[in-house]
Amino acid sequence: MLIKSDWRVIVALTLVAVGAASSRSLAQIRLEIDATDLPRRLLRATETIPTPKLLRKTGGDLALWYPKWIPGTHAAGGPVKNIAGLRFFDQDGEPIEWTRTPGEVYRFVAHLPADVSEIVVKFEYVANQSSTNSHGVDAFGSERLGLINSNTVLLVPERDRSDETMVKMSLRLPERWTAATALPVDGQHAGVIQYERTTLETLVDSPIMVGRHERVYELVDSGSSTPPHRLHVFSENASMVDIDDDVLTGFKRMVTQAARLFGEHPFDSFDILLATSDQLSLNGLEHLRSSMNVIPLDTLTSPKKLKGWNRNLVPHEYTHAWNGKHRRPNGMIATDFHTPEDTRLLWVYEGLTEYIGELLQVRSGMMSDEEFRWLLEQRVRSLRLEQGRSWQPLGDTAAAAGILRSGSRNWSNLRRGQDYYDEGALYWLEADAIIRRLTHNERSLDDFCKAFFGEEGKSPMGYDRTEIVRTLNDVAEYDWNGFWTLRIDEPHARLPMSVVTELSMSVQFTNEPPEGPDDARVNELDARDSIGVRFTSGGVISDVQIGSPGDEAGLGPGMKVMGVGGFVWSKDRFVEALKATPIKAKMDLLVAQGDALTPMVVEYDGGPRYLTLVRDEKKPDPLMKIMAPRNK
Repeated sequence: MLIKSDWRVIVALTLVAVGAASSRSLAQIRLEIDATDLPRRLLRATETIPTPKLLRKTGGDLALWYPKWIPGTHAAGGPVKNIAGLRFFDQDGEPIEWTRTPGEVYRFVAHLPADVSEIVVKFEYVANQSSTNSHGVDAFGSERLGLINSNTVLLVPERDRSDETMVKMSLRLPERWTAATALPVDGQHAGVIQYERTTLETLVDSPIMVGRHERVYELVDSGSSTPPHRLHVFSENASMVDIDDDVLTGFKRMVTQAARLFGEHPFDSFDILLATSDQLSLNGLEHLRSSMNVIPLDTLTSPKKLKGWNRNLVPHEYTHAWNGKHRRPNGMIATDFHTPEDTRLLWVYEGLTEYIGELLQVRSGMMSDEEFRWLLEQRVRSLRLEQGRSWQPLGDTAAAAGILRSGSRNWSNLRRGQDYYDEGALYWLEADAIIRRLTHNERSLDDFCKAFFGEEGKSPMGYDRTEIVRTLNDVAEYDWNGFWTLRIDEPHARLPMSVVTELSMSVQFTNEPPEGPDDARVNELDARDSIGVRFTSGGVISDVQIGSPGDEAGLGPGMKVMGVGGFVWSKDRFVEALKATPIKAKMDLLVAQGDALTPMVVEYDGGPRYLTLVRDEKKPDPLMKIMAPRNK
């Protein structure tokens, strides 16, 4: 029996032995993936790993890691819990004993006898199961569609570098299925696809979308100086791989606008893997030469159906080829998949990407100017109501990214989420407006992007905050260090509203829910600007603002309002009661909490109240310049 201190000593000794024995085996790994049972949610693989030379004669322990920190996931979330079968053999098929390291579920130790030249690892992986923070690095399968990430069936020797270790992969598919990936194909025979040898880093960075129905669209005209771009559309429904002409035109313009924004491309070609499906989980993940995207079925048949998150997904992940893959924060560059990442600069990695992705949408015509303005207004309103900022600065949401992805069901505004996306985007918009004001529209954030991300070099290239500030100053001199310190490092009672002023706007409140394009409208049951409470259509309270009239009355998340003003709950009755508060100065509610019914009185006399942004017509409109497509 081992006590806690005993196993730590053993692990330390094992690390020393492995380091001396392995000397980084750089011989080629072979990975054979069998996806013929992926429609039944099962993936199989065989991995052959050359034994380090110093262990071949004497034997000994070899540590191997299941990929834990997958680039793009910002957390230790490799789906190790979904391994259903894991067996080790030598080159002659004889079993090899293995153990898992106590306290580290991702680390396995193979106990090698002498004369083992190769380790053969057999995998079975249960697909379609979530794993904490896996965020798109899993394997999924349905009757006619699937997604494969090689990290799900991979073990890596502890001392091997991901950018040096070479892998030769093959893939067996169900009958009549095709596969799309950025990996070059070396040949195909008897239903098995052979891929060209590549580094472990590139392999894990190259997802594979597979299925019965696929159509490929070229997004760049032949002869163009822009590298080839291919859009691979998959679906379980054969008719859904045919997309609307205007939708296709939007994707083509997106590629054009990105080329004009960044100037250079960090890849020789790019493959957008896009599934429109009701079978696969909605998801997306960035890669250097491709992107993985899954949106709902029937969203590509009309621009009117491709809205919101679904429309934002492809431009966002595509932008990451420059910001996040080609250039990456220093603390997020690793040569293995088990070293923890420093995610504090996600307000650049994700926040700036969110902003650029939205610019590409509006400049390509995928999003109208009115939609862009509406998105800004709703973002300001939502972030202004975020009360967690009073104790948690935005920079800490980036540092804590690994524990924030799942959100919070209760009191969500007190425990911040991944605000480095939306709030980061808002501050980059403000920086854009400041640059344009200081240079009289001669320069913009586009110039920063071209200088910062257009630099040629081997990917990934690291950066830090100092370089960001320096490059911004090269574009337009300003106290950029103070700008970011205030917005990223310091907590605030309220969202800094200087961005609104920079855009020649002001915050005002209206008694009617603001309306946006395409029948968009603020929900009347979102009364956080008035009584501080948001309700579902069934009367369940989903959010309460601390210090608001609703909070003072004792309302809390999860409670259900059964009655309003002596009548059974309905949306219309709630709205009527809210409109009557200037006269009655209160709202009488009957609230259910568990099996108890409690009368509650919300003391409030302000009537309906909704934030809106109003433009100063006497000043120039910076957004018009920002949204305008680039002509060259």
